[in-house]
Amino acid sequence: MPIISDNDRDSLKREFRKDLKNDVTIRLFTQGSSLLSVPGRECQYCPQTQQLMEELTALSPKLHLEIYDFYSQAEEREKYGVERIPAIVLGNEGNARLKFYGIPMGYEFATILEDIKTLSRGVSPLTMDTRKKLRKVNSPVHIQVFVTPS
Repeated sequence: MPIISDNDRDSLKREFRKDLKNDVTIRLFTQGSSLLSVPGRECQYCPQTQQLMEELTALSPKLHLEIYDFYSQAEEREKYGVERIPAIVLGNEGNARLKFYGIPMGYEFATILEDIKTLSRGVSPLTMDTRKKLRKVNSPVHIQVFVTPS
């Protein structure tokens, strides 16, 4: 059963045709399918997150999905700084720093869509004043945003 409804799928296709300028790569870090369940390594939302990302990337030729096994592909996991699963890393090879942990459902799905469109445009939505202030930051900064439905 699809996660994205037919109406939403049609709407997203139109939106992507209009808004996506450049290709965007979506890297999904998940748990490989296995008949064995290792205690402490369960990933409740990995299958649904993978299905959602597969459905989403099927809506535009500008979206590309790469799937990595968190446990067996440690080199990729370390390369992108992924610490838990499911994890979605957005961006192109040299510019893949936007990470989303968990399944992007509800309001979080809209956030992922906006991030994809912004990355595809290649232009920051920040005001010029904000950009000028950010240029003055001369040391690495780690920003985390926590989202809750309530």
